[in-house]
Amino acid sequence: MKNKTTISTITVFAIASMLLVSGFNLPAASAESDPVVKKIKIAPVAAQEPIYKSQLRTIGYIYIFEACAGDDPIISPEIVVRSDSEIRSVNLATDLSPEACQVSSTIIKAASPDTIAGVIVAKDTLTKMANESGKKVGNIKIMISEKNYELQKTVKSPDSDAKTSKLVKLSEEIVDLRKQLKDARSEYYRVLFLIYG
Repeated sequence: MKNKTTISTITVFAIASMLLVSGFNLPAASAESDPVVKKIKIAPVAAQEPIYKSQLRTIGYIYIFEACAGDDPIISPEIVVRSDSEIRSVNLATDLSPEACQVSSTIIKAASPDTIAGVIVAKDTLTKMANESGKKVGNIKIMISEKNYELQKTVKSPDSDAKTSKLVKLSEEIVDLRKQLKDARSEYYRVLFLIYG
């Protein structure tokens, strides 16, 4: 089994190497008018413990992709690769001519390989992503504050069965909002890291 994994890993790296060596500024197979990133292959990084269906675990994946320009050239193209666990930035080696493509790859961690995708971005796009993430964090904080206020009011009200069920419901909502806040903050800081290094 270990020998099979090693052979498949070597095969993936060999294919990636060939694509990387030959894949710079090739004409796009199907011309797109807008820039696009197409998935070529996603393979788990070798020498990791086996994944069991019942066990959600973040592992590294090799993400091989093809970035294609649209009608306009792209100078210093940057690809943002996202998964359910991580965001990576990949700067391509050369500029993209109109309707040309480059093949590249990166290693990214994910719990599910289906969540891995890439997009061509400019710094202003990253700034917009950071602003949207920041607003999301602010909105969740406001919602938590409102739920906490409602919880305090409910605690001070007279005892009843309705009060108990409302306290349980509000507590569950606050716990869920705190999880959302944690996720939103992580996303926000990952985007800031891409912008400022």
